[in-house]
Amino acid sequence: MKQKEWFETWFDSPYYHILYQQHDHQEAERMIETLFKYLELPASAKILDVACGRGRHSIYMAEKGYTVAGIDLSWKNIQYAQRYEQDNLSFFVHDMRKPFYINYFDAVLNLFTSFGYFSCEKDNLKAMRSISDSLQKKGRVIIDFFNAKTIANKLPYSGQISHDGIMFYIVKAMEDGTIRKKIYFQDLGKEYEFEERVQALQLADFAKYFANSGLVVKDVFGDYQLNSFDESLSERLIIIGEKI
Repeated sequence: MKQKEWFETWFDSPYYHILYQQHDHQEAERMIETLFKYLELPASAKILDVACGRGRHSIYMAEKGYTVAGIDLSWKNIQYAQRYEQDNLSFFVHDMRKPFYINYFDAVLNLFTSFGYFSCEKDNLKAMRSISDSLQKKGRVIIDFFNAKTIANKLPYSGQISHDGIMFYIVKAMEDGTIRKKIYFQDLGKEYEFEERVQALQLADFAKYFANSGLVVKDVFGDYQLNSFDESLSERLIIIGEKI
């Protein structure tokens, strides 16, 4: 039997949501507001949220009146998100490497470093081509990734954080072009270990994926206020692309 990828087990774990419960939802909403002002999407726009998790961004976009579909590989995340479905909001268990609603969406969003999880270049390209295929001509793609250069400057790292009575021990390092984050903890007398692995992709990598997927880079920003990208200083790498 094929061994599961790290993201297939970790994202379905209840401990993932305990560890990351501090994520700032208001910051996410402000970022979406700023982004949509820049994009000038019409009220009738159809939006795809790729790797949507529990759907908090999809839900917010639907509340703004857009027609939104969220896809994620984690059936537990989608099961949670489906509680919030309505006429203009739907969620599906789906692998981003596979086609979904061809030539349909006005915009595709991949937010908060939800790319680069795969172990090979071929899968990255499959994912980007599926994103492109789902877009109408002139449709927009938004990739929000970490800036690998500034992350690498902070590695190696070790630390700990406590949530809900659980002490999580975190160790991060760069290995073979991949940022590896190991997570150790105990709960109810049992020891656990999980790992996150994200490729340290840079702007040139995404530009290559775009070029091989019928997309073109239109703009690049370095933070959620959409300030210019500076490879040596910016915390984020936010790429705006368009389908040719």
